[in-house]
Amino acid sequence: MSPIGHFTAAFAAKPAAPKVNIFILLFSTLVLDFLYFAFAAAHMEGPKSPVPWSYPWSHGFFMSVVWSVSFGMLGWLIYRQRRAGIVIGLLVFSHWVLDFISHPMGFGHPVLPDMPLLFDGSPKVGLGLYNHISVTQALLIETAMFIPAVAVYVMYILRQRKNWFAAVPAGGG
Repeated sequence: MSPIGHFTAAFAAKPAAPKVNIFILLFSTLVLDFLYFAFAAAHMEGPKSPVPWSYPWSHGFFMSVVWSVSFGMLGWLIYRQRRAGIVIGLLVFSHWVLDFISHPMGFGHPVLPDMPLLFDGSPKVGLGLYNHISVTQALLIETAMFIPAVAVYVMYILRQRKNWFAAVPAGGG
């Protein structure tokens, strides 16, 4: 799934984590991809023979749970709020869930599942939605998810501003 699809979860989750900056929520949805790039730079993940791609440390189910719990705990420590930590952890894990639905990304050319349950050599999973549709159709699906999520976020922000203005005493002070 592209960042647009992953960002959907962050915008929709903002009302559940009012203390957490939207950029932190957006970052949380892409943590697994940032980890992939770091592990690929360290030659721990990436293209390998005979498997086309290998990413057990960033996108494997087990490690996605580990990263989700770790970042959720970090969010709880930073914000001193259990809810913030839970939302951040769930957003990190939402990346795996959305990738599970969409991976592998064959775009009309069937490819075998590519997301390991544990580490290299473990069974790989993925429902393969993007094996059966075109890039254009994938973008349409992600846009159809993104627009209502942004609407939730905008409505939340407008409601917060209305509440803020209502709390300001008449005459400015």
